[in-house]
Amino acid sequence: MKPLALGSSLLTIVGSVVSLTLPATAINTAFFAKTTQTLYLPTTGGQQLRLTQIFLPAGQWVINYSATAVNFGANDTVRCSVRARETGQNFSEHVAVVGTQQGASLGSTISGVTLANLIEPTTMVLTCTHDTTGTRYIDAGAEIVAY
Repeated sequence: MKPLALGSSLLTIVGSVVSLTLPATAINTAFFAKTTQTLYLPTTGGQQLRLTQIFLPAGQWVINYSATAVNFGANDTVRCSVRARETGQNFSEHVAVVGTQQGASLGSTISGVTLANLIEPTTMVLTCTHDTTGTRYIDAGAEIVAY
């Protein structure tokens, strides 16, 4: 009998929490771009590679991005970011350590989300770079979306 009482109490708690959840709102406009092929980062570290971009009108936007960095050599830090092409302003940057040595994995998805309040139309660019010299690449399917 006690398990049933506990179960019904749990349902009451869950039901009350769920009823507090605000209803979902529709997304009016979204912009999206995705790569379709593997893109190799420059061999020399510190040089940016533009993966893809989206053009956004003025307004407030939630921007989400992801890119999977791959490295079959010595560990390296790969950095991906979203920046405004027109001003160079960096809105978000995230990193992953990829490689064959301890503390890294061969591939790692780097993702981020940021809020941008744009006062004029802006091209948002998804870029990646790495710290050291070597062959690193970004798997096909890197993407950026704004809504």
